[in-house]
Formats: sequence, structure tokens, C-alpha cells
Amino acid sequence: MKYQRFRLSDQDRTKIVSGVSCAALLEKNGYLLDKAKSTRKCLKYRNGASNVIVNHEGRGWWHANGDEKGDVFALMRHLHPEMGWRDVCLELGQLIGVEPEGAAYVRSRPATTDSRAPAERWAQKKSLRRGGRVWDYLVRERCLPEDVVRRAAMKGCIRDGYHAAWFAHTDADGKVCGAELRGPETHMCLGGTIKSLFRFQPGSAAQVRRLVVCEAAIDALSFAALDRVRTPDTMYCSTGGAMGPETKAAIRAHLADMRQIADAVLIVATDDDDAGDGFADTLYGLAEEAGVEFARRLPPDRSKDFNSTLKNMAAAAA
Repeated sequence: MKYQRFRLSDQDRTKIVSGVSCAALLEKNGYLLDKAKSTRKCLKYRNGASNVIVNHEGRGWWHANGDEKGDVFALMRHLHPEMGWRDVCLELGQLIGVEPEGAAYVRSRPATTDSRAPAERWAQKKSLRRGGRVWDYLVRERCLPEDVVRRAAMKGCIRDGYHAAWFAHTDADGKVCGAELRGPETHMCLGGTIKSLFRFQPGSAAQVRRLVVCEAAIDALSFAALDRVRTPDTMYCSTGGAMGPETKAAIRAHLADMRQIADAVLIVATDDDDAGDGFADTLYGLAEEAGVEFARRLPPDRSKDFNSTLKNMAAAAA
């Protein structure tokens, strides 16, 4: 019998791409939805140190800890590199029409109707003021020192969103392209956000010699509060919990500027867990690529993150 190579018709490919959600495939392979950090447009899935973002209404994905991305076929091959093309197609064909639980959960949230660009919405938010709800949340619940919060507000990287603090993500020109939102009942990114970096430089040095990268803006401010080596040329950043192309580009730009500065260093201050280790590995690679020294800093009490350390210190002092 003559051997015939397996071929997938264009019609069947279209059916699979439109009928099989990347989210459903991830759930089938042990990934869990990170509800707090997912939106209608971007579902964040975790499996240990692996973080995968599903976008394009389930038809696309990208790896938050690496450069991999693509459609559902690419995802199946990423999850099962040992599978042949025929097995990939057959496995996906069996999933047509399966609805992911995560998508159903996120869809059940009340829909937002504000379609304005993040920069426009940011411009209409008030400056952060002492004594307000958001100020009290940051100082009392998250235990950030008042001087750090005040300095960040003066630098223009935090605003008062009434129910939550807004932490600006800015592009290479300093324009707001998104925001992390954190409050007692809010843990998300502003709709339409392009995650680059939250950037807080307390000092006024013209060049950044010491770049500190955390996963969340509150952790970046917490690190600043705990930092005994704080210098005018230190910048504290947050990736917003992902390492997408815009975030990597922003970090690469900083590292390229730092390359010619004596004693320049990237401080990796990601969470002390599997996901944090994955982000750290990505940052190490970026630093090595740029030829910049790097070092890992973990919470001194081995809490999960630096804000937990601040809260533990406040509890011990009470």
C-alpha cells in the first residue's frame, strides 16, 4: 500500500482555529485561570512557573515568560512537542465547540462601557491626596510609607481612581499607555492597557544606573521603601505581571542606555515563587543579552513579595 502523507484541508483548519479555544486547550492541560489578573480580552493562565496569556477571543496566545506565541496549533505543539502533526490535528478536532470555564467566568462580569484610550482616562483622574480612600488603602492596608506614596504622587506615576489607585504604564516617550488598578476590591489593568512598565524614579539623575524590576507596582514601591541602597539614579519598575513584547522592549531600551554606565546593574525583584523564578530567568536573559550586570533580590523575610514583607513588619510593630 502506497504511503500517503497526512494533509489538513483549509476548511478543516479554519474550523479548528475558529472552533477550538486556546483557553480550553490550556485548561485541558492543567492550566488554571488567574481570575484576578484576567480581563475579557486577555485571560491569564498559570501552571507552576508557566504563564500563558490568551487573547483574540481565544484564537491567539503568547507566553508571558518567553517569546512563543501563535494560534491553537502552535499552542498544542508548545504543550506537546513530542506529538506529530497528524495527532495534533486529531486531538484539536475533538475539542471543537468545547467552551473553556475561564472564558465563561470572565464573561459573567459586568461589561465596561468606557472605550476611551487609557491616556484620556488617566488625564481625568485626580492627583493622589493624603486622607483620601486610595491614600488610606495604600498606607494603611498595604503599609506603604507616606513619604514613598507622596513622592510617587509628586512624580506623577500614581493617581486617585476613587475605588483604586491607578499606577501608570508609560511608553518610550513618557506617554501613558495603560494602568495597573489596585484597591480593596480591585486587582486588574485598565481596559485597553498596553503593558510596558510602571516607572518610579524618586531621584532626579539624568541617567538610570540601577534598574529594579518587580511584578506589580505596589511591590516596586515596597522595594523602594525597603531599599537601603536607594540612589538618585535608581528606577523602580513593574511589569504588571507579564512579559509581553512591549515590556521586553522597554526593559531592553533601559539596558541599552545602561550598558555604557559604570557599575550599572539590573536588580531582579520578582516574587519568591515558581512564577517569579520564571520571570527572573527571562530578565537574566535580557541583561546578559545587553551586557549589563544583574542580581536577584528576594524579600528579606522570604515572604512571597516585598509588600508582604512590609505588612509583616507593620504587624510585628503593632
